[in-house]
Amino acid sequence: MKEVIVNNEVVKANRLENVAGCEDVRIGEETIQQILACRNTSGFVPTDEDVRRHLKGDLLSIYFEENSKRIIGFDSINFGSPAKTWEGLKPEGTFPDETGVYFAGALVAGETQKSGLYTKMTEERVKRGIEKGYHLVFTETQNPNIEAGIKNTLEIMKTEGEIKDYSMNERALLPGLYGRCMYKEVPKNEKVSFDELNYNAGDAYALVFNLVY
Repeated sequence: MKEVIVNNEVVKANRLENVAGCEDVRIGEETIQQILACRNTSGFVPTDEDVRRHLKGDLLSIYFEENSKRIIGFDSINFGSPAKTWEGLKPEGTFPDETGVYFAGALVAGETQKSGLYTKMTEERVKRGIEKGYHLVFTETQNPNIEAGIKNTLEIMKTEGEIKDYSMNERALLPGLYGRCMYKEVPKNEKVSFDELNYNAGDAYALVFNLVY
């Protein structure tokens, strides 16, 4: 990751490959507690167990301030197909069988949101798939800012010549996926509307992006 300045601090990433779970000794309980503290300021309200369950993946990246070593977020990705990842959630044939990058989890501390960090995190995750020759990026979410953020990142990558183009498949509804709203307040975005979601029921959208490069 190129050097990123967030709130006048240089941010670096500790990248861990093939993490089976939060019990991995490379993570440690202190790191988990700092990530839970990030959750507390993020506006995102997964349970402690939810957070712990997402501290795994083919690549787990933990972001921290270089000087203070304070953790300010994490993300995790898996390499697989939308069809396999969401198996059983939609009728067979709804999702592509092609392998791509699955954005499995991400969390950014409240004070670092809108700082450009999430854009850099997204760019790094997309690049991991490009390195492997994959043309899909996919995730599920209740937050229209996630869709808008991925589109913004892909637009930047297109402008910089890192990809030629991209498109997004029609959103697929995942009814009751989370069982509840995962945010303190229903998230809104000026350009992207998720108003048709039943947040109280835990609805989410599956998002699949196609890359051309």
